Amino acid sequence: MFAMTLVDHLRMTFGHVIYMHRAHTQLAWRHARWNRWLEGAEAVLMLIAAFASIVIVFTGQVPYGVVAAIAAALAVLTLIIRLVLNFDKSAGAHRVCSARLWHVREQYRALLAELKDESLTLDTARERRDVLVGMLNAIYENAPPADRGTYEAARGALPGAHDEALSDEEVDRFLPPSLQKSGKPAA
Repeated sequence: MFAMTLVDHLRMTFGHVIYMHRAHTQLAWRHARWNRWLEGAEAVLMLIAAFASIVIVFTGQVPYGVVAAIAAALAVLTLIIRLVLNFDKSAGAHRVCSARLWHVREQYRALLAELKDESLTLDTARERRDVLVGMLNAIYENAPPADRGTYEAARGALPGAHDEALSDEEVDRFLPPSLQKSGKPAA
């Protein structure tokens, strides 16, 4: 028989939410960074094209025309890449998903605390758990996709994590000492 308590289930899901929150936070940051770099590259290339065009007008030297044409072409290519990949929109979608996951994460933490304080009946706790699972389902249905590399990076941010289920020690890092399974204070 499979023996899992309500608290075990809540801790396991809490760990999964931590993991997914980190993955989407990291993706939001990465996509925003790529967008800034592409915008910066585009601006620099346009400045080079503009400067070279001004110089060719006053000097008539053909090499400046070549530089202006190459810089303008690269600026357009950078713009097209930025528009196709749409890192800005993707960063925003991951940021929203991360914020929603954080909210659910905190509700799980509160539910664990209320169970520890014995201020909830098991039936009430199960009802709240079911509501939280429904909220997670809604978040995941609308979540932007995350690439495997990001999941690996999120896993790497939690030492010892080998899959989406975190160990008790890893989950304990996100809980106050009174809610930790090991009973030891977080380091």
